[in-house]
This record gives sequence, structure tokens and C-alpha cells, in this order.
Amino acid sequence: MRLRRRWPRRMRRAIEQLRMQSRRKLRILIGAVGLFLAIWLAGAYLFTSESDKTGDFGSSCSPIDAVYTWVNGSDPNFIEAIRRFDPKYDPSRFDDKNELRYSLRSLEKHANWIRHVYIVTNGQIPNWLDLSYERVTVVPHELLAPDPSQLPTFSSSAIETFLHRIPRLSKRFLYLNDDIFLGAPLYPEDLYTEAEGVRVYQAWMVPDCALDCPWTYIGDGACDRHCNIDACQFDGGDCSETGPADGSHILPQSQETHELGAAAAVPPTPVHRFPHMGLQKLFKKSSANFKDVMRHRNVSTLLELRRIVERFNKDKLMSLNPEMEASSTGPPTTQRHVLHKEDFKSSTDIYSHSLISTNMLLNKAYGFKARYVLAHVGFLLEGEIVEAMQQRFRQQVLDTALQRFRAPTDLQYAFAYYSFLMSETRVLGVEEIFDEFDTDGSGTWSDREVRTFLTRIYPPPLDWSAMRYFEEVIQNCTRNQGEDLRVDVVEHSTLVYERYEDSNLPTITRALVVRCPLLAEALTANFGVRPKYHFHRW
Repeated sequence: MRLRRRWPRRMRRAIEQLRMQSRRKLRILIGAVGLFLAIWLAGAYLFTSESDKTGDFGSSCSPIDAVYTWVNGSDPNFIEAIRRFDPKYDPSRFDDKNELRYSLRSLEKHANWIRHVYIVTNGQIPNWLDLSYERVTVVPHELLAPDPSQLPTFSSSAIETFLHRIPRLSKRFLYLNDDIFLGAPLYPEDLYTEAEGVRVYQAWMVPDCALDCPWTYIGDGACDRHCNIDACQFDGGDCSETGPADGSHILPQSQETHELGAAAAVPPTPVHRFPHMGLQKLFKKSSANFKDVMRHRNVSTLLELRRIVERFNKDKLMSLNPEMEASSTGPPTTQRHVLHKEDFKSSTDIYSHSLISTNMLLNKAYGFKARYVLAHVGFLLEGEIVEAMQQRFRQQVLDTALQRFRAPTDLQYAFAYYSFLMSETRVLGVEEIFDEFDTDGSGTWSDREVRTFLTRIYPPPLDWSAMRYFEEVIQNCTRNQGEDLRVDVVEHSTLVYERYEDSNLPTITRALVVRCPLLAEALTANFGVRPKYHFHRW
């Protein structure tokens, strides 16, 4: 009986002891985990840089703000104001469906690295917007428009001309329409990187200037009768009897190019030669022309492909404006046709013709080429480049800013901006080009650097006669400059292991290259013109 009574007591005591031990172990484990989390959070805060706390991502990705243009077309006051200038206004044109609300939500979810959001309006404020939120600011047109006479304006093209004037706006800003929604994470590297520059997202070609006349036909060297009209800039001068063959259709270069002087100016598409021993490399004009791509094929293929393109463009234009069918049946005319707002039945017509007008302006400034319209996405813009673009096309920007409504002659803001960014060039001096090939920074060219330079001049494999001719040029320039050059004693500027055994070159310094006319001309002609801005097409 005693054994039976003691057994349950001992079991209960053992179970209680196990429970107490388990509780102590659990408390110790919870305490250790809590201490670890506290140390980790404290370390993460202490070692976080100030740029991460304030939203400044450093020089490689500086702060980026977002700018929206918005109007509530459903507001009765807005409808009354716009009908004072346009009694036939259709309220559905700017009908508000809370697109901005959902666009901001997508921006907060997928691009919360945006530092600040500016909403540019005509004084309206969304009734759902929390104005106490410090990262959102409503900016009225009156604060930005340089001339009060421009207001009120109902043209998005006019409003875009003064977006960069927002106070405290970041150097680069993301311009968005309220109908753009982010469906996946967006990172700054999707817009700009130090290695590639700004990324340009292109979609489709600029609408044709006339029926049966795509922009690939303009300035291609062949006279196309459908393009020999004023609306197509007289086929880019291909038809000499009416086209401007004297180059008067080209606008003057930017002020920076003029300041460099006539000696540093380089023609846009020259043929450069650096002759030697019968071996020459011609730097011909590179062309992405549609005809040039197909010219190596037989004529029947080219004609068939051209017929398909013409039929497609004709059907596309007919769908936009059926009245053009009657005018297209007659012979082409060279009479100037002035576009009026009444000529266009929808905003699509106005937008298409404003693209054509902007492309014609770009042709005058940078030469004839087929350009692509940008995709309907957010545009990363830089204030300094915007100001430079507006200075280049000052009159067109002013005309656009003075428009009360969208017009067919408007300067398309984003299209003009990115075309300007991709077309502007800068001229490098001989010293700068010399330093690019002087990879070791010694102030002289080694044998390896000379051969690198020659492979950029002549097509590989490098012929020995090219090297011999280069040596003769250097020796002649050295003699002409009065330096004592003894062929049997050559003064080398590089280490032994960087020289070739058969090298017979004297010291090639920066001053020698600058004062050597033939070599300086070759450097300037082949490497003197560079893109002014850094970009990458996508």
C-alpha cells in the first residue's frame, strides 16, 4: 500500500520539475532572441547612412521627384471657364475618373523611393487628397507661368513648357500623366544609370507627312513625287528642281558650337581620310535609312516591300481622316497649306500633326532621319537640359506656350526633349582626344597606345604600312618643330616591357601631336564630335 501511495507522489514531483525546467529554458530562449533583435535593430540604425534616412541615394542616383499634370474636367466651374473660350467644348475630353488617385497609390507601392510629388493644376485640388501629407504638394499654374497672359490655358503642351520651373524641384524629375499606373516595382536604375545614362523608351515611328510618303523616303537621295511637297519639306531636297539644295533648310548649330570657332567646327557627315602608302579608310556617312537597308537586295523585293508600306500608311491615314482620300487622287502640289484647328476633327489628328510639325523642326536642326515617338510611360527629365532645349527652339516654345488649346503646330514636349538629348553634339579638342588614348596618364603615347589609335583609324587587321606611315608623320613633325631627332638614338618615354622590339618612334608628347597638323586633323576629324548627353535606347 505504501508503494502504491508513494509512486503517484514521485511522478507528480518529477512532472512538476520538468515543467519548471522547461519554463526556465523558454524564458532564457525568449530573452536571447529579444536581445539579438534589439542589437540588430540598433546596429542597422547606427550604420544606416544619412542619405538613406533622408531619401538621398548618393551621386549615382540623386533624389528624384515626380511631377503630375492634372485637371478635373468634371468640375462645373472648369466647364464654365473653358466654354468661355470654346463654346463647343466636350466635357468628356477631361472627364475625371479618379485616375490620379490610383496612379499615386501605384507610385507609393512600386516606387516609394520618389522623394516628393508635385501636382500641377489650374488651381483645383482633389477632394480626396490629404494636404497635410508632407511629400505631396499642389502647384498652381499661376506660380509657374512666366507670363500671366498665357493663362488660363487648357493645353497640356503649353503647361509642359514651364514644369521645370517648380521651386525646389530635383535636378532630375519623373514626369507622369495621371493615366499612368505602375503594375510592378520601378527602380531608379530603370530610368537612369551612370554607365548608360538616361534610358529612352521608344514605341513607333512619327506619322507620315503625306500619303505614300513615310519619313524614311525624305532625304534618301531619290526623288519621290509624293514627298515633293511643302508638308514633307520637298523630299529633303532630293528633287532638285523644287527642293532646297543649298542647305538652307538646316538650322544653325547651337551657340556652343559657334563659340568653338571655325577651326574646331566639324561638318555633320564628312568623309575623313588619313592617307598612307595607298591604304586609306573612308569614314562614310552611316545611314539607318529604310532604302539603304534594302538596297543590297533585288529591285522586285524593294518595290514589293515599299508597296506594302505605302498601302499600310495610306489605310492608316484614311482611318483618321477620310476626307484626305479625295485630295490624294490628284497630282502632288507644292502650294503651302496652312493648318487650322477646324481642319482636325479630333485630338488624335492634332497630336499626330504636332508630331509631324516637331519632326520637321528637328529635321531642320539635325538633318533628315526617321524618328520614333516615345512610349506612353513616365519621362525622366533634367531641368538643365530642358532649358537648353527651350533655348535652342525658343520661338517654337513661345508659340506653344501662348496657345490656349492644343494646336497642330505645338512643340511636342517629351518627343522634342529626347530628340534634342540624342542629337546634340559637342566638339573635343586635340588635347582631350590625346588624353583619351593616353590610358596610363603619362602625358605621352606608348607603342601600345599608338597601335590602339591606329586600329581606331584603320580597319583591322592593322597593316604594317600603316605603322610605317605613322612613324614618318611623327618624324617629319618632329623635324619641322626644330627638335633634334637622331634616327640611331631614339628617346623612348615608356618602359621596356611596354615597347615593341621593332619600334622606332620618338617620344610622342601632347605638345607634339597638337603642333602636328596632319595628325591633329586626323584626331579632330575622326574623334572630335561626340554626343553631348549620355543616353541609351531601349
